[in-house]
Amino acid sequence: MKRHCAGATGERAASYRELSLKLLLACASLLVFLLVCELIVFRFVLPATDLPENAFAEGVIRYAPEQTGMFRVGDEIAAPYRINKDGWNSGISDYREERTPGIGRIAVIGDSYVEAFSVPFDASFAELTQKDLRARGCPVEVYRFGISGAPFSQYLHLLEREVLDFRPDWVVVSLIHNDFTESFEFKPGRYTSSFLKLSINGESVKREIAPLPYDPSSWDWLRFTATFRYLYYTEHLNFGLVRDLVFGAAPKNYQANIDIDATMRRLQNIRIATDYLIGRMIAVAQAHRVKLLFLMDGDRQAIYDGAKDDGRARPLAINKLVGELTARHGVPFLDLHPHFASDWRRHRVHFEHEKDWHWNAAGHRLAADVLADFFAPRCGEMTAGTARLAKPEMH
Repeated sequence: MKRHCAGATGERAASYRELSLKLLLACASLLVFLLVCELIVFRFVLPATDLPENAFAEGVIRYAPEQTGMFRVGDEIAAPYRINKDGWNSGISDYREERTPGIGRIAVIGDSYVEAFSVPFDASFAELTQKDLRARGCPVEVYRFGISGAPFSQYLHLLEREVLDFRPDWVVVSLIHNDFTESFEFKPGRYTSSFLKLSINGESVKREIAPLPYDPSSWDWLRFTATFRYLYYTEHLNFGLVRDLVFGAAPKNYQANIDIDATMRRLQNIRIATDYLIGRMIAVAQAHRVKLLFLMDGDRQAIYDGAKDDGRARPLAINKLVGELTARHGVPFLDLHPHFASDWRRHRVHFEHEKDWHWNAAGHRLAADVLADFFAPRCGEMTAGTARLAKPEMH
């Protein structure tokens, strides 16, 4: 009996050793596989997108200065970016505060559409507008200040804390449909707490919630691994998508890259926030003798689908709202929707990438054409020696 128990114990021990060896071998194989992916596959065979590091300077979230890389999405986008000395992706390597007499200056504020990683750093609508105006005999500089995820409320913060230092003649505020609810609702993200937000209570904005300094998490290193950059950024594979595929998700009706049903339920708060932000930005701009122009994306999918503003193109309710409020405040507004629609009827060329909803070269080209047409007749007022060459008061 004792010999039988001893034999059984020995067999179990041998089985455990065999299982342990198999697990060790599996772990070692997985480690080798991950190392091959990290050091070879996603660097040389299927190169992952490069990512610039963020920084928080002068109270503003931006990128660490003087970084270069290649932004990639699938096999469709491979666009070089260049972060300038001021922390912004731009074809201009150094934004100067000093003004040169006879040269106008336009600043463009926005989110990822202004950041424009999906096209080369010198081919965004800001650089194209500068090139077009110069070709028309209007010497201007166009500085852009864009960062992914920024809401409308952050544009006010950028205007006050960053843009005015460069003394532009005009400031273009570029608006996208998801800029509005995110001005007063928290959206999870790496640096969303570093954006200015609004607190709405009842029928008014009660206060502005100041941005918090950017503090990278202890896991931020993982984001810069080639494997993570390839899966998450290049191929857009994220944990939320996997979760929804496995467990299912509540259906959402996305139009113009927003949950349209949820957005329309918040339309009154959007009106309150938009009215407040336009008013605040006008007051700030007028105090520094700067002119404002609001520019807004169209409902491009509605254009492709042939939908009119008849309930099927519901995001256009926000375009209409911005048009009404800018008119009431007496500032110009350029709605890109009719321009996109007209161009689509003529050329049938899409304005975004297949795997990325941001504007492609055609989208940036159209936005630049619209802006150049707006600014060309106003060239004289920017270049005739009326620019503010004195540094503005500290804010």
